[in-house]
Amino acid sequence: MIHLTGHNYNAREIIQNIFSPLVGVTCSPLANDVCARNNLSFVEMLQPFSKLLNDAHFRDVSETSVSIKGLRLNFCDIDWRPPQMVLARKMLNEAVTNAHNEKTKYMTIGNMDLQLPTSEPWFEQWRETFLTVQFPADHEFTRHFISCLIVLSSSDPNIVESAQKLTQRVHQMQSVTPQKLPKWFHSTNVLNSYVVLHEGSQGDISKAQQGYELLKSTFGNSKCFLVQINSLDATVSGEVSDYWVPYIKRQPKNELQVEQLSGPKTPQDAMSMISMPNIQMSILSDAMAPTDSVTDVAIIHPLSPVQENATEAISSKFSVSSESIASQTINANVWASETDGDNTTIHGGCMNSMDVENLRHFVQDYTVRALIPYAEQLVALLVEAITNKKGVSKSLLSATKRWFVSSKPGSNSVNQNAVIYTNESSELQTRKLGDLYFIFGHYNLAFQAYHQAKRDFNADSAWQYYAGALEMAAVSAFMLGTANRKTFDYMEDAIMCYLTVCKLQQFATRATLLSMECLRTSRMYGEAAKQLIRMTSEDADLRSALLLEQAAYCFLASNPSMYRKYAFNIVLSGNRYSRAGQRKHAHRCYQQAFQVFQSRGWSLAEDHIQYTMAKQACALKRLEEASRSYSHLLHPGSQQSAQQQVIFLKEYIQMHTELIKRNPELGLLSLALPQVAQNSIRVLLSTPTTKGSGQQVAASGIDIKSNSADESVWGKMEEMLVATADPKKAFVFKPTRFLFSKECPALDNPLAVQGEPIEISVNIFNTVKCSITLNGIDLLWKLQLDNGEVLSNESLYSHNEESSSKVAVSAAIKTSCVPSVVLDERCEHTIYFKITPKLTGLLNIIGVVGEVVLTSEPTACLLGMLQFDTPQVKVKGKQTTQMIIDNKLSIKVTPSVPAMSVSFSQLPTNLVAGEILPVTVTLRNSGIVPIEDIYLCCDQPRRVTLMDGDLEVPLSILKTVKDLTNEKLSKDREIRRQRVFRLLKHENSVSLKPQACATIPMHIQAPYEKGEFTLRLLFIYILPDGTSATIKYRLVRHNWKFQVHECLHSAVTCVISNTLSGELGLDVAIKNESNAKIFTKSDMYINSLGIYSADHNINRNKLYITNQMEIATGSDGARYLSMGKSMNFQCRLERSTHKLASAPSKILYERVSFVSVIPSINADKAHAHIPSVHEMYGFLAKHETLYFNISINTDEFNSAVINSDPHTTVILNWAAHVKLGGGKEEAQRLAAGQHFIQLRNLYETTTSLGVQASHAYVEIIAKPQQVRSIAEFALNDTDAQSFAVFADEQRWMDDEDDDNVGDDDDVSFWEVNTDYVGKRCLLLDESLPLAVKG
Repeated sequence: MIHLTGHNYNAREIIQNIFSPLVGVTCSPLANDVCARNNLSFVEMLQPFSKLLNDAHFRDVSETSVSIKGLRLNFCDIDWRPPQMVLARKMLNEAVTNAHNEKTKYMTIGNMDLQLPTSEPWFEQWRETFLTVQFPADHEFTRHFISCLIVLSSSDPNIVESAQKLTQRVHQMQSVTPQKLPKWFHSTNVLNSYVVLHEGSQGDISKAQQGYELLKSTFGNSKCFLVQINSLDATVSGEVSDYWVPYIKRQPKNELQVEQLSGPKTPQDAMSMISMPNIQMSILSDAMAPTDSVTDVAIIHPLSPVQENATEAISSKFSVSSESIASQTINANVWASETDGDNTTIHGGCMNSMDVENLRHFVQDYTVRALIPYAEQLVALLVEAITNKKGVSKSLLSATKRWFVSSKPGSNSVNQNAVIYTNESSELQTRKLGDLYFIFGHYNLAFQAYHQAKRDFNADSAWQYYAGALEMAAVSAFMLGTANRKTFDYMEDAIMCYLTVCKLQQFATRATLLSMECLRTSRMYGEAAKQLIRMTSEDADLRSALLLEQAAYCFLASNPSMYRKYAFNIVLSGNRYSRAGQRKHAHRCYQQAFQVFQSRGWSLAEDHIQYTMAKQACALKRLEEASRSYSHLLHPGSQQSAQQQVIFLKEYIQMHTELIKRNPELGLLSLALPQVAQNSIRVLLSTPTTKGSGQQVAASGIDIKSNSADESVWGKMEEMLVATADPKKAFVFKPTRFLFSKECPALDNPLAVQGEPIEISVNIFNTVKCSITLNGIDLLWKLQLDNGEVLSNESLYSHNEESSSKVAVSAAIKTSCVPSVVLDERCEHTIYFKITPKLTGLLNIIGVVGEVVLTSEPTACLLGMLQFDTPQVKVKGKQTTQMIIDNKLSIKVTPSVPAMSVSFSQLPTNLVAGEILPVTVTLRNSGIVPIEDIYLCCDQPRRVTLMDGDLEVPLSILKTVKDLTNEKLSKDREIRRQRVFRLLKHENSVSLKPQACATIPMHIQAPYEKGEFTLRLLFIYILPDGTSATIKYRLVRHNWKFQVHECLHSAVTCVISNTLSGELGLDVAIKNESNAKIFTKSDMYINSLGIYSADHNINRNKLYITNQMEIATGSDGARYLSMGKSMNFQCRLERSTHKLASAPSKILYERVSFVSVIPSINADKAHAHIPSVHEMYGFLAKHETLYFNISINTDEFNSAVINSDPHTTVILNWAAHVKLGGGKEEAQRLAAGQHFIQLRNLYETTTSLGVQASHAYVEIIAKPQQVRSIAEFALNDTDAQSFAVFADEQRWMDDEDDDNVGDDDDVSFWEVNTDYVGKRCLLLDESLPLAVKG
């Protein structure tokens, strides 16, 4: 028999196996018994050893010796008969059904990774079965028996007589005319050889030798062989491995029922599921019904005719009835039954290694001593017969046909059997000679014989014979290694002739299979695929499916790979598999095709494939795979209509429900929708916050919606706090993390505290075009306690858990969230969870559990979970592709530790630029352990001050009275000192006792720039030693967000009021720039003007309001500036005569002087809560402090400390009655603040925002070389004339048509200047001598 499956043969080996010498075997009953002890027949016993290990030599008629490599003999029982049509189809179908290969390999094409089977045993098994059940035809001789082995037992008492009886039976088969099965290569001269089997464990070898000698004397020495086997007793276990398993044709049992894997199981089932070629099912149904008449239906067997005579069967008609179909059984010599095919059967149990060698030696000996010499004799006979008849058989008629008959078969060549050859005709003898050469490996002479035969058959228009000769000529050229385009065309012509002229599908299929191997070996994949696709037909689903699959692999193997054609053909193959009832193979093909179609934008094609896969998996009872396929149909990019998606969703829910029903042990399964946006998962570890009550606002902490953009700022603040709290401890700082997300992954397990909440947010989105509802939402978690016990709330949704365990789980963690969410079409929603662990251990967040309900049909519901993935992130800062796990969902819960709550007095969110607000900070220790040290860090220390009298003098103030050159200053310490404040200082190191509460006064000043203002405060409190092994301190964050609105705009210029005396003056321009769109009321009061200077004081007697026309008077008599109005005034400065005599901390008391301007009635009340400018905790000291950037280097720090910056600071104390509108209605309030303006140069206009060269209210244009610093002027006041101002025009920018004051005579006494009229009037002071113009 032919064996091709599972041997990984190449094309040459496949062809050698198909066309190998066919040796018939017949055994005596005693010989069968000898073989049966090994659970084998004699044919099966020889199969593993049928290939010659050594080369054989074959001599042709010219005495030329040809070496035959790898010659294999094909042993077959002479009683074997090809199965009839229905049974053959059943064998083919089950050969495919029972062949599977779960092993896969990966093939990369571009950016696509395809997972393909490592081999196709179903195709190999089908091909092997197809070739096995094929009927021996008369136009070829490769399937005819060339010789016969008559097998006898040495225990036979009449061995010669038994041999003669078997010989006589064989002779009768060989001499039947017309020839029927079995068919013989040369029936008049068949080689009959005799084999004596001797059991080594049962009998004496001498007796076997006697019988063997009798046979040799009777039938000839070269025809008799003695083989010893069964050297072991049946009770002894076998010594040799089972060589025979791959060669035994059996139907393996499958876990699934065959009807689940494929359609038909019996011939009767096949009639109901597969329509046979040229048979109408209605006729078959009538034939199966009880009736008196029998309908004859013309049937052409797709593999082989039913009758034994091939020529008659091709064109005959025969009846089909239920009795004839049911009576067909599988020949035991061909296909073992399922019970016989038990995998536990042991073969060769009575043989040892010597017996195996005896079998190998017999095959080699028989081939060399008997078969090859007999073949050489046949060659001589055939050559002689052909030579003798050459020229004689070609009559005048043949010559005429050569000239006038077409040399190519055409569609009009309908009478394929018009020529009938006798066995002695030279044409058949030539074909027989070619076959003999071919099966014995002499491919050169075989090609010549086939080439001559095809010319003769073509001349006689014997198209079936012609196609056969073409087919074998092409195969001979391939085996010879001389295949070219012409020889490949031979095969193409043979296939077309079989198909179109001879109408013989079985031979066309065989030729295509042979051609496929030849073309693939020659890398002509496109031609191979073309031939395979051509052999598909509507009436042969199984064959079409197999050939389409092979065509797909050809397209994939081509260069470049045609993966689109591969995908298209593999889909077609899956469709034909499905039609043939091969559900498992159909499912596999669609799976392979989906690998190409997915993520290509072919949404509808993906849906079709997945829907088909779901149906096939459901039929195979692979409910889990079916559920996955249905899940894909609900993907976000689907282009299906809403109605179609509703159908998909219903089927998905139905399938998922059935899966859970059949497999309750699976528990909660993942839902296909809604889907989780895995990158949106955020985890926040926060301390319990007390809600603000009354006038108190709790610290904001960190919100789960916060972004991580400012985490570096918080980290630096924490680092400064930790270094300040314990400066002696050397450590590698690692900032505390509260919020974990995709941008901020957790490389280690986050630390949570027992009894404190954990917040989790996740985005879910509806992927379909219909509304769904997620009910019963809960967070799915698993907690591994410190003692190793594992608790999970998944048990709450399982019906087989004990109630006691459910109670324990419910008490372990408290969860709160919204109970249900409605998701409209393609809608996304964020779900927030808050869980509080009551036990310590490792908490893993698994996902979200809920019940999906189709909103339009509430009965369609499904309970399941939305699982969270374990994300992986790339290692930062390293040039590597290494990925590490993000542990944000794996939280370590530690025992409870003390917690401090922080709250603040309420503040308005809308502030006026420069406004100062008092704040009360409340600290409460809610734990049972005292808190030792508490510190506060602020990111903008200039805007915050604490009422602490022990503050150190800033370096920028201290260096004005002390040389700091030799001082040992630390850059990092000074940076921390500027930003970190210690709170609640106590000698006993306990800042806050358990359950104690303390308040701290604080002041905040709004910046001068309008816009959004964010103030960050970070509190740290140190835990006593031994409180926690992992947590040494805790943090409280507070974010203050304000909206700052512009109100007061001030510009100050220091001028020389008297060039002779060197008196300086301050020109001040003020405007209320409150925006009417924001404020409904803004009345501005300038309470006082002051300066901070080491050289000058304000002359309280010389304050001149030069522009008071826009100053209004209120009902209380106080004067103010309303919105959009401005004023100007000047004050004079006087020399400071005192020297610093007190401590540096009192320096502000000696250098600050004030004068009232237009104070409000409630000026004292308004400024009562503002820190005094004379104190170091006041905002003047804050403004005078030079704050070092945290990234400053040491050289820059030293330079900033040593270098001086002489300047004079102007202080404006103001108050305003403000009320906001524009949708932000607030109650009217009295705001108070301070503006600080630093002056460095004369005639340089400066605002609170810095130097402003060109101002909207006062523009003084001085020559650049005449601009001097104020400090320089103070040192050179004896020569004030050099600082005189020369200007070239007068200008007032606000007032358009003011009249000049004074007459022409007065004006003539003034030098030209740029001052406006009011200012010039101010200069008419009696102390100023007039310079008379000469």
